[in-house]
This record gives sequence, structure tokens and C-alpha cells, in this order.
Amino acid sequence: MGIMERIHAAFSGERRCPPEHLAGYRRLGEQVYEIEVELAASDKPRVRAFVMAAKVLQTMADALLQNAYEDLPVPIVTHEQAEEWYSMLPDLMISARKEGISERSANTPLPVRLGRKIESHRACPVSHLAGMRRAADEVERLLSPQLDNVRLDPEKNKNALLMYEEARTRRQIGDAIVGSITRGEHVAEESHEEAEEQYWATLSAYLLVAQGLAYPDCLAHPSVQRQCKLDQDDVWRITSDIAKREIRRSGEWWKAERDLAELWGLHRITQIEREYENTVEDLLHEHKVREDGYWACCPFQPVYKVISDPIQVIGHSVPTGHVFVWDYGEDGEPGEFITKASFAPASSRQYCADED
Repeated sequence: MGIMERIHAAFSGERRCPPEHLAGYRRLGEQVYEIEVELAASDKPRVRAFVMAAKVLQTMADALLQNAYEDLPVPIVTHEQAEEWYSMLPDLMISARKEGISERSANTPLPVRLGRKIESHRACPVSHLAGMRRAADEVERLLSPQLDNVRLDPEKNKNALLMYEEARTRRQIGDAIVGSITRGEHVAEESHEEAEEQYWATLSAYLLVAQGLAYPDCLAHPSVQRQCKLDQDDVWRITSDIAKREIRRSGEWWKAERDLAELWGLHRITQIEREYENTVEDLLHEHKVREDGYWACCPFQPVYKVISDPIQVIGHSVPTGHVFVWDYGEDGEPGEFITKASFAPASSRQYCADED
């Protein structure tokens, strides 16, 4: 990128995708098509699930970059999100071929998730929202024939159909918000973010639905479907019992409760966070992990240590003896999974007032 293009990108938040990037993405798309043709005769549900996951991610990424393929500038966040999805394709194609040879030989767990959400440094650009809406359109078009078929046996495909209906409703909410924006009506910055969240939830669910249509068992795991602690109306919903006792003893209850209320007021709970909490509950019940202290930042959630053989947690492999936690982020920022051999002990709990 030349100096003038970098200056334009810095001020406008848009840039033209380099031709060599677009050419590489096209080649990836061709490889996905080749895998689809190569494995079309496979009767193995897991093979079909990996192929569908790759097909959906490629479809969404292509839709995001439609303007870029027409040599028009796109928001930086759009380019980076598409790049994130394209980068997932090689592993999925490898997994599909491995499964074609030997069942459960793939390193990638099912169901495949949408991956990292790229955040814009300002209000979500309208053209990015339009790209997400295009992505939803294209995936709906891709899945429509299969959905028509599985409705003939709704009980077998109940999880996929229920998830699709929820996603379709979220998509309609996003469309309503974006419609107001594109008509030139003044909407708060939060409305841009709300539309983005609705579209993200829609696309996340569509990716799961696509895999569930090919391999219904991948949506049947309890950690994908059931309610969890995060759904409780309690600011202390996931705070460690150890932390609560120490907070109470130190006289910091009001301070912690204030910060917890602020965190849950801003934080948007995601499906992957629900799956994390449910997975941890299962692992505790199976005596594969134990609580090993708590996170020093709000919401002071438990840190867990693996005490059995290596485990899988929301797509991450955690070795025996290592610790892990889900960091719920600050000020409404998205959370992230963290794992290490060990965490250094903190000298004290961290509160918002301490950072002022």
C-alpha cells in the first residue's frame, strides 16, 4: 500500500484490497469447490460437516468482499474479517480429507465456530453492515434446498431447525435497524453495534446449522444447547465462591457489586461463552478439572486446572496440569479464552475505581 493510500485508509477507515490478496482468496475458493466435488460421494456425516463449514465460511467471506472484487474500497474491518474467515479454510479442507480416510482423525473439533470477531475502532460502518447482510443472504440461499428437505423429518433435525428460526429472527432485527440507517434516519451509534451483533449472531448460527444439517449429532451435545449460569439474573452469576468469600471478608462487597453490575450491563453474552460455561460444568462433574483460584479482574471468575488427560474446551486443547480461564473483557469488549502452564498470582483484585 502506497503512502497516499495509507493516509486515506487512516482517515476514511477504508482501503482497496491488494489484487494479490483477492487472487489468493479466489484460489482458496476454487480449492473449496474441488474438495466439495472430490468428497461429494462420501456418506460420512463428519466429512460433509467439514465441507459445509468450509463452504459457508467461503460464501460469507466472498459476500463481505463483493465490493472489493469490483475494485471498490471497503472498510478495513470488512477486509480483516473476511481474511479471518479465509484463513480458517485450509484447516477445514485438511480435516475433511482426513475424515474421508479415517473417522475422527481430524484435529479440528466439530462443530466449527465462526472464529474471531474483528472490531471496528469507530461505529460499525454501514457498508460493513451491508456486507454482513449480503453474507446472510448468500448463506440462506445456500442452505435453502437442504432446509426444505429436512423439514420433512423435523424431529431428526430439530436442533438445526430451531437454531435456524432463532437466527432468522435475529437477522430480521438486524435488517430493521440497518433499514433505518440506510434511509438516512438518525440512529445512535449503539444501533450500529446492535445491528452488527444481530448479524454476527445470525451468521454464527447459520454456520452451526449448516454443519447440523450434514451431521445432526454435532448440535446434540448439551454444551451447545442448554442454559447456563450466564442466563441467570444475578450480577454474581459466575463469580468464584472463593472470590465472594474474600470480597465479603475484605469489606469490598459494594465495590465489587458496582463493577459487576457495570460489566453485565455492557457485556453481550455470546453462544460460545455459554458453551464454555457448560463445558466447564461437565468437566468438573467428570473430575477432569478443578478450580485453581480466580481471575483478579471482574467478574472474578474461577480459573481451572486440568487434572486428567488433556482436554478440549471450545476448540482449544489444554494439556494436563495447565490452567485456563475465559476473560470476559472490559467496557463491553469481547471476551477471550486464555490458557497457560500457570498464571502469576495477583497482589490484589482490580476494580474500576483503581484504574481512574
